[in-house]
Amino acid sequence: MAQENNYWTEVFHKRISRRRALGVAARASLGVAGAALLGCAATPAPTPTKALAVSPAAATPTLRPAVTSTPVAKTLDKLVIAHTRDIPSLDPQVQSGNISQGGYWDMLTDTLVTLAREEESLKLVPGLATSWKVMEDDPRTWEFKLRQGVKFHNGEEFDADTVVYNIDRNKDPVLKLNMMPYVKDATAKAIDKYTARLTWPQPYPLAAARLVGFPIVPRKYIQENGEKIMSEKPIGTGYYKFVKWVKDDYVEMEWAGSHWRGKTPTAKTVIQKVIPEIAPRIAALQTGAADVIFDIPPDLVSDVSKDPNVGIYKSTNTAVPNFGISQMKEGPLRDKRVRLALNLAIDRETIVKTMFGGFYQVVPDTVVPLAFGYNADLKPYPYDAKKAKDLLAEAGYPNGFDTVIDMGKVAYPRYKEYTQAIAEYWRQIGVKATIRPQEGAASWSDWGMEVRTAGKGPEGVYLQGYCDCLLDADDTWRYYTTWDPKAGSGTYSWIEDAKLDKMVADSRSTMDLEKRKKLLQEIQAYNHEQAYAIPLWVATFNWGYAKKRIKNLYARLFRVFVWDVELA
Repeated sequence: MAQENNYWTEVFHKRISRRRALGVAARASLGVAGAALLGCAATPAPTPTKALAVSPAAATPTLRPAVTSTPVAKTLDKLVIAHTRDIPSLDPQVQSGNISQGGYWDMLTDTLVTLAREEESLKLVPGLATSWKVMEDDPRTWEFKLRQGVKFHNGEEFDADTVVYNIDRNKDPVLKLNMMPYVKDATAKAIDKYTARLTWPQPYPLAAARLVGFPIVPRKYIQENGEKIMSEKPIGTGYYKFVKWVKDDYVEMEWAGSHWRGKTPTAKTVIQKVIPEIAPRIAALQTGAADVIFDIPPDLVSDVSKDPNVGIYKSTNTAVPNFGISQMKEGPLRDKRVRLALNLAIDRETIVKTMFGGFYQVVPDTVVPLAFGYNADLKPYPYDAKKAKDLLAEAGYPNGFDTVIDMGKVAYPRYKEYTQAIAEYWRQIGVKATIRPQEGAASWSDWGMEVRTAGKGPEGVYLQGYCDCLLDADDTWRYYTTWDPKAGSGTYSWIEDAKLDKMVADSRSTMDLEKRKKLLQEIQAYNHEQAYAIPLWVATFNWGYAKKRIKNLYARLFRVFVWDVELA
């Protein structure tokens, strides 16, 4: 089933053209942070099979040269990239919503499927898989042709048995790995040395797209040394080899010596540095202590870009900061009227204007506007404190109630400040929310997984955040479906809604593009009506880079890829 990813192509050509026309970028050649790996040399397009309507995010590409990685003319001795948080584990497949973890495994490993960079329009392109298709005689099965001659850093060969092992490894609930929710029902089989097939119980339109975030690890190395080896001495097939991890300080990587994408590295050594606060992060960039920094708040971009030695790279809008509303216990939060009141009590437009310089877009739900299946007919919850009070009184809480806001770590600018602002808005309608910072876990999702699995929470409202790595509404609905204890996935909010579960399940099993789009829009409308969460705005990620050493960055959604760094 060969098919161009026309939806992504169309959307991103329009988006990039408009962004250039408006002069949003701080320089003429735009750049951002990405979300997948590069493709490689040209491969003949597979012969089209019988047409099957598939989600745009799942379409098999025409295999043109996938994402050009032009060898640089020189190599830096060291490149320092500063993030807001540390990685949670050296194992690249460990479950985490941590962007810094993604940046780490992007250097160490490769994925079967990746995305073209934003400048070329985001679309699925080859990684370790050179092509893929849905089997004509069985739409539940996807076949992946694999790249030959690829080796792990220890010399172990990558092949179909490696793919089968990785799928099976991620199905182990004890390990809590990245892709478990998406492959737990899949059966993997090696057809020959370089052909693997994945079969689901029903058609699964998002199979290839899900593998964009699936770092491949070595089979024999782990089998011979045990699972802990990847948390101690990890290896992959990526550009860079692991050297050292100083927890809460930095991860050091070095050029692996060769790679199937090209022979010339951007830098011999890459340091992924942890600098949590924005002021020290900007100072590190301006003083030369860092070459690239993540997460410059939009209201500071103008001032920072005045420095002639600093360039700014603006990322795609694929993140909606929001709060989950726990349904764990009987009480006010189980009442739809109360959840709606909490939404109506927040003046989002004022927060965006005063805290983010008006750069963010207030949205009606946690689905980003660029996602396939976005419902453009929905409107954001308006600010209406009076109606919020009336709803509380109608629900039996005329004087409000007490609750908590569990504030985990998210990769959004000023999340502490806007959490405090929202707590104050709620105080004005009688809801007294105590903010409890969650300092232990590496990210909000690690904390959420821990307390949800243990049956200890969350009990009130909790800060959460995630990027839509697929640009498909389904990437959001995984946070609303009933919790699956075997997979350790589903909503952290204890939502159990049979109607919602069925709607999501139906959307995940149809290969009809238009039908699936309609189902996703209906799910969004239902979620909005139930007020299961508190969506805020679409956030951008702004990266800063040192112009004296770097000419351009390029984007694949929300992460910087070292091989995309064009040196000055």
